[in-house]
Amino acid sequence: MSAELDAHVAIVAGAGDGIGRATALALARAGADVVVAARRSGPLTELADEAARLTGRRVIAIPTDIADQDACHALVDTAAERLGRVDVVVNVATYNPSARLADLDPDEFRRAFEINVLGVLAVSRAALPHMRAVGGGSIVQISSEAPRAKLPHLGAYAATKGAMEVMSGVLAKEVGPDGVRVNVVVAGYTDNAKLAAYIDDIARRRDVPPATVREEMAASSALRRITQPEDIADVVAFLASPRARAITGTITPVTSGVSFG
Repeated sequence: MSAELDAHVAIVAGAGDGIGRATALALARAGADVVVAARRSGPLTELADEAARLTGRRVIAIPTDIADQDACHALVDTAAERLGRVDVVVNVATYNPSARLADLDPDEFRRAFEINVLGVLAVSRAALPHMRAVGGGSIVQISSEAPRAKLPHLGAYAATKGAMEVMSGVLAKEVGPDGVRVNVVVAGYTDNAKLAAYIDDIARRRDVPPATVREEMAASSALRRITQPEDIADVVAFLASPRARAITGTITPVTSGVSFG
């Protein structure tokens, strides 16, 4: 088992399932002690127990509402208190209200902004003093194809993810002198429960089997495959590691070739 993150402490905000779950496991396998955070405590505790059992690392579950600024700071401070330091932050938590912009409840847009932008910033900011104290660190934000695709019904999601990407680039310049790196990973269609529900919905509307939609989706990528959560997690683990010591301010697509930068 790789130990390139040995003696590191990582926080994964939005670790309940999918990309967050895979990322927590990847970081623990790389040698990090990990704090997993999400709103629902049940799946979070199960993940922490599984990751600790599989990797032998310390893995702690801290239920957290990323829309709550105070909770974001408490998450990071508790992680540092219980595990001794903070070296890595991965922001996976997201909110995606599906509605046309003309019909979208403004409160839904505000919640998307609170989680996708302000929540991400709050966790990142809270980690900075702890990272400076150990000579640097790595922050990795998870984005999507939405800001580039500009699909109907995903306007709030696209706008807030786009804002998060720009914010992260500015943050990378601001905190670079402190040895803190900030990068964004763009996830395309990723194999998880949300994608399965999306495929089922398209299949119902087209009156075709879900397998047909899935095959078409895979065929739309250069690699003719649907990206797995582990594909995203492996890139995140690399960006968190010392091997990525000269990489900051990037937006890296991990989409199996649905898009190219």
